[in-house]
Amino acid sequence: MDTTSDSKRLGAVKLSRVTFRATNRDSDPTALKNPTVAQSSRGTANVKPPPSEGSSKPTETKRPTQSISMSGLLAAQRMTLRLKNQAALRRKARARTPNRKPITIINEQVPSGSANPSQRFPYSLAKELMQEFLTSKLRNLTYDPSTTADLTKNMCEDIKKMVRRVTPPRYKLICNMAIGSKNQEDILMTSQCLWDSYSDNVTSCSFQNSTMFCVVSVFAVYFE
Repeated sequence: MDTTSDSKRLGAVKLSRVTFRATNRDSDPTALKNPTVAQSSRGTANVKPPPSEGSSKPTETKRPTQSISMSGLLAAQRMTLRLKNQAALRRKARARTPNRKPITIINEQVPSGSANPSQRFPYSLAKELMQEFLTSKLRNLTYDPSTTADLTKNMCEDIKKMVRRVTPPRYKLICNMAIGSKNQEDILMTSQCLWDSYSDNVTSCSFQNSTMFCVVSVFAVYFE
């Protein structure tokens, strides 16, 4: 009994060994050395292992390609044409508007206590007339002390009559003239008056030739 049982046990062991070798004959010889690799190869090959926590390589994601349709292009062209037409209409509207007259914001203020004449004394025009008169009268004259007094008096009257023609009404004119010899000396003439600086005014001019000089001033005082 003991020997048969031992023989059966040995035969069973041998049979199991032969069966084990027959089933693994066609397998990969590397699977015997690495059984874990053989087990993993029997699974699905499409499953990718999860990325390791230590790896910093970002995962590549495919972006969907953008496609431009023909209707979108036509809509963009229509919008561009509409904006161009609006800009052209605005330019035409600006060109049609007439030039506006300048608006006077600050008016000349009359000081309190001053006279307000309807027309003020034209001092620039009076100066031009006086300059032409002196040039025509004294261009060819020679200084003579004996005739200078009468010459000064007559010229003052002529200048007042001439300036009176361009002077507005209610103005009084005062003419002051000085004639002297020209002998390498310098002369300085000043005047000072107490008057209304808004309505009253003054103009002056001078002339000289090789022998004499002449300085004339005309004061215009408004009288109410």
